[in-house]
Order: sequence, then structure tokens, then C-alpha cells
Amino acid sequence: MASLSKVLPLLSASLLVLTAPLALAQASGGEASETAKETADRLLTEGLVPGVQNEIREEGRPGVAGGHSQAAFIAAYDADGDGRVSLDELIMRRTTRLQAADTDGDGFYNEAEYVAEYAGRQRQQYADQGKDYVETDKRVTEGLKQAGVRFNLLDRDRDGLLSLEEDLTSARKTFARNDTDGDGFVTAADPKPQREGDDDAASDAADAGKNPEKAAD
Repeated sequence: MASLSKVLPLLSASLLVLTAPLALAQASGGEASETAKETADRLLTEGLVPGVQNEIREEGRPGVAGGHSQAAFIAAYDADGDGRVSLDELIMRRTTRLQAADTDGDGFYNEAEYVAEYAGRQRQQYADQGKDYVETDKRVTEGLKQAGVRFNLLDRDRDGLLSLEEDLTSARKTFARNDTDGDGFVTAADPKPQREGDDDAASDAADAGKNPEKAAD
């Protein structure tokens, strides 16, 4: 019979898996009057960051909309198609995304620009996978709501703008987490990270949830 010390961690992990979707659903629309910024602030303050997703969840193959897995990370950032992602590729892709989305030309994302940029990738991924993109579909609308929450988690100084450096600081953490063999590339051969994912907002928020004051730095 398994010892209690071995069983308890498994039970705790199971509870986390079961409760995270509920917390995420509440964060992405459970409170109709709550704005994306208010949701982000609540998650950080209460430490309820269940991995804020900015992806098309686990359906079909990974694509440009990103996701939590290493496969999704590679699909989103492998610019030359060689099956691996370098830090330079990641920085280039994140930089060009901001430049293309910056419709007012101020050099920053605002929340509307950030969400619109994600919506474009979301739409492209649906097309790439041969799926109909329906703007009223629950999965689509939840993804867009979560993008707004993600923006506010990444906007660490709470000025309503996301600079390239704020975005890249988070992206570099994501790269380091996924490059588990430390060879300077993220590939399918890398051992899975302890907290697997592309969603750097979730990583930052998890840290901030342990230390809410850090979110305002």
C-alpha cells in the first residue's frame, strides 16, 4: 500500500487540475462587471493564477496562437522552420508582432492593440487547422477575454501600456524555462519543463501571486 507521504502530493496535484479550470472560467468571464485589469489585479492579489491561457486549448495541432506546451512554443516562434527556436527568433517574433500591432505608432501596445494582435493569430490558427472562426464561439470569446487579462498581468507598472522591454523580459523567462537542456535552443528533444508553457504571463503572475507587491514593481 502506498505511503501517505507519496499519496498526498498526488491528491494535491489532482485538486489543482480540477480547480484550475473553475478559477480560469471565473477569471475570463465569471463576473460580468469585472474588467480585464480588475481580473488581473484580483488574480495577483489573491494568488489565484491558474495559468492564464492565451491559446486555442489543446485542440488540433499547435499553431501561431501559441499555447502552454513546448510544441506550441515551437510552432509559434520557429521562424525558419528548422524545428527549434533560438532566443533571437523569439525576440524577433515578439518585436515584429508589436510593430505590426502598434496602430497608433507610439511604440507600445495598449490593451486594444494587444488583444487585436492575438485575435489575428487566433483567426490564422483556426484557418490553418481548417476550422471555422466564429467570433461568438465561446472558445474564441474566452480566448480574447484572457488576452485582456494577460495584457494587464504583463503591464507590470500599471500604466496601461506594454513596452517592448516589458514583453521581452517576460519572453526571455519563457525561453529559459523551455530550454531545459541549456543549449540555447528550444526543441522537441528538450526535457519537459517543470512548469511547461508558452504563457509567460502565467509564470510572471505565479511569481507575483506569491509576492503581490512584486506585480507593481
